Amino acid sequence: MKIKKTIAALLAATTVLSLGALTACGGDPTTVNPGKPDGDNKPKPGGVQTYVMEAEYIELENVIGGGISNNNSGLSMIYGEGTEAQKALGWSNGYYVGFTYSPECVMEFVFNSDKDTTANFVARLGTELANVTAITPQDVEFSVNGTVLQYGMLSIEGKPLDLDNMQFKDCIIGNNVAIKKGENKLVMKIKENKLYNGTRTAGPTIDCVKITTDAAITFVDHVDNLDGDAI
Repeated sequence: MKIKKTIAALLAATTVLSLGALTACGGDPTTVNPGKPDGDNKPKPGGVQTYVMEAEYIELENVIGGGISNNNSGLSMIYGEGTEAQKALGWSNGYYVGFTYSPECVMEFVFNSDKDTTANFVARLGTELANVTAITPQDVEFSVNGTVLQYGMLSIEGKPLDLDNMQFKDCIIGNNVAIKKGENKLVMKIKENKLYNGTRTAGPTIDCVKITTDAAITFVDHVDNLDGDAI
């Protein structure tokens, strides 16, 4: 059922302001995030910190999606209302991105680093297909600057077709991955697979990605993604 997300968008903007991250002026639909560390991770020796990029804040306009009973794409792939109850479920900003059941689904997490270094990457993933115990890079590909991350095998637990109670798990997708000074891209691409009942292509829902590094990371949050209608 479609619901308006205007209130949720205001709450999201308020959160950004409370972090001191909003650098754009009056009505600018994007926010430059100066890399506020994940609140669950204290800064580590050597300046290592964990940065969180919300899936609902990346550029989604041209992303092709697909589902079980519909084929939502673009901003219609965002699920949630940003409520405290949804955050309590573990949805980091009260939203997530789903409808990734298409081999044409490609999502880009674009960020900037202040130097050449390495980073560890975690994707916070869920599923509406009950338990999916064998996701491999041949099913769901993650790459950084064109280099495919060989993460082995991922196991995710979920409840069948229960979008409202989605559970997420931090999945390690790459350690000590080279990143460069300037722009970098972490890309999630759904490959042709048989994750859905062994018969057709499916992909995980995604809450956010976490980047742990000694670099200073910045990225653009497309906060206006939450201005339209939501699932």
